[in-house]
Amino acid sequence: MKILFFSIVCACGYLAAMGQGRPVQVAPPGETGRRITDDGLLGNYFPASRRGPAVLILGGSVGGLVPETNRAAVELQKEGIGSLHLSYFRAPGQSPRLELLALEYFDKALAWLRRQPEVAPDHVGIIGGSKGAEAALLIAVRHAELKAVIATLPSSVVWPGIVWEGSTTPIGSAWSEAGKPVPYMPHVPFDASKGGTMAENYAATLRTIAEHPEAVIPVEKIRGALFLTCAEADQVWPSCPMARQIEQRLRDKGRPAPVLLAYEGAGHGSFGLPMPQGDPRLSAGGGDPERTNAARADSWPRAVSFLKTHLAK
Repeated sequence: MKILFFSIVCACGYLAAMGQGRPVQVAPPGETGRRITDDGLLGNYFPASRRGPAVLILGGSVGGLVPETNRAAVELQKEGIGSLHLSYFRAPGQSPRLELLALEYFDKALAWLRRQPEVAPDHVGIIGGSKGAEAALLIAVRHAELKAVIATLPSSVVWPGIVWEGSTTPIGSAWSEAGKPVPYMPHVPFDASKGGTMAENYAATLRTIAEHPEAVIPVEKIRGALFLTCAEADQVWPSCPMARQIEQRLRDKGRPAPVLLAYEGAGHGSFGLPMPQGDPRLSAGGGDPERTNAARADSWPRAVSFLKTHLAK
């Protein structure tokens, strides 16, 4: 029986279905943004037209700079919210592996963003999706100054990294801090020959959470307001069970409840600006395409309203 470490293969099917493919995309910033390479960073910066709030935006395991995220950043720009869409792996000059990526890189990005003349430094938040949501929550735990945190299709724990080209050995933690791996949930063995899904393996591993308390993200340390979205038919990972674990941990620790939007029948692509009907990306990651797009149409304006409310404080 052929047993694979699941983290070796977990990204490939979903990302291929999303049409991101290889090589990684590094979308240009367009007319209203500019490319940032300061301080070893790589991103597209979309300043607001006047001094005000801003957010750091992190994509998921696709890596690079995705055009769809740029489009969302431009819409935030129109709403008076600046943003830095940050690449953290797979782009030229960056690690091809989402493994042991230093959280200090995100510290530098936040510091850069807060220094910009268009940004009110006390009115900054963060948005992360999927693997980027995992990162966003870890960053928010470490940055009490963040006023608003949006984690879409989130994780309640730290997972192993993702290596697109595959690996013959187990993959370690996705993240590091001060040169040491951030504790993570090791995947249970996965028998690829039986055709199990990514979400099933993540769910099976999640049932061992009591054995790995050190891997749980201590979301109770987040001081900013928290906004979560999840998809009940997510076939990438169990975003709704993990979102509810976050909600329950906050409740158990006496912290304010997050906003939690759970979408029945929607898949992993259920956050962002609505897409044209029939867009193949709506079929990736599980769920019904129409419900996935409906979730996008419902959650996006709520997220913008959330940012306007909490970044103004």
